[in-house]
Formats: sequence, C-alpha cells, structure tokens
Amino acid sequence: MTMNLPKIGKPATNALHHIGIQTLEDVAEYDRTTLLAIHGVGPKAIDILEDTLNQHGMNFKRNNEFDVPFHLTGDLKCDNAPKRRAMLDFFIGSALVDKEKLQALVAEDFKWEVVNAFQLVGFDAFYKELEDHIEPIVSIDVKMNISHGKYGALHGTQILENGTTMYFADMFEFTSHRKDAKVKSITSYIIMNEGAS
Repeated sequence: MTMNLPKIGKPATNALHHIGIQTLEDVAEYDRTTLLAIHGVGPKAIDILEDTLNQHGMNFKRNNEFDVPFHLTGDLKCDNAPKRRAMLDFFIGSALVDKEKLQALVAEDFKWEVVNAFQLVGFDAFYKELEDHIEPIVSIDVKMNISHGKYGALHGTQILENGTTMYFADMFEFTSHRKDAKVKSITSYIIMNEGAS
C-alpha cells in the first residue's frame, strides 16, 4: 500500500512531483539534505515529511556511505575535500578499532594528545589505548568537519551503549598540504557525561 505525501504546501509538493517523488515511500528513498536542497522544499516541509515518515515506521535515507554498526549522522559530506574524508575515516576507524584502516591514515611518528589526560607517541601506543577502552557505540553525530591546508577539525557527540555521552573536538595536523597527506598529530578535547552503567 502506498501512502500519499502529507500536506507540505503547494510549492514543496510541486517540487517533489517534478523530480518523481509521488508517495511517502518515494520520500524514504532520499536523504533529508538532498530534499532540502530542492528549490521549493524548505525546513518546514522537511519537518512535516520526517514526522509523517516516523509515524509510518519509515525514515529518510541515511545520507552517508559509511558501513558502520552504529547510527552515524551529521556533517558527513566530503565532496572534493580529501582531508575531510581522511578525518572521518580516522574517526570511524578509531570507533571501530580498525587497525588496518588507521595504519593507512597515520604517519610513522603519529602523536595523540587528550588535553589534561595523556599524550601518546607512535601508532602502537595509540592503538593499544583504543583496544584497552573498547565500548559498544550506539550513535555518533558529527557536528562539524572542516579542513584548511594541513589542518582540520572535527567535533560532535558519541553515545555509548552504557548511556555515556562523549562530547569531542579533535584538532588534526597533517604531514603536508597534499591530498594524500597522513595524519601527523591529533589534539583531542573530551567531555564525558557518565550514563547509567
């Protein structure tokens, strides 16, 4: 059974019909960012569509190409910005404790500092720290991912299965300005809101 589009206003309805979206099931084939970019479809229409999708047990298509065992949302577009992609890959590799992915991204003399906690030098020390603190993740929301030259930053929230919410901000330095530059160092700021264990 197909469901008609909800009342979202004539301009938004016409804009969706123009690209072949006739039903609520059609809407579920698109991510919210793509739909919001269509002329005539505004935030109010998106909110109504999202509410209606949720009422019928559906959602917008996830707008990322990352295959992860947790809900991943936020600033995930890398477009033509290889360092943004490298930072996302690094962050996801860290969350998954994916040794192969991480080794491909970092320089030999990699350094990681968590402000007011510790500083580690070398990949092996970094990876051991990840292994020693593996926790099941429910969701990660990347609020912002920016890069310029040989620097970049990523910040957002991570929610663990035990209810702990981690607020993170990671400052990246790459080995050079080149597209294929490796991660030289990361300075992390982390605030944890302990959940029920």
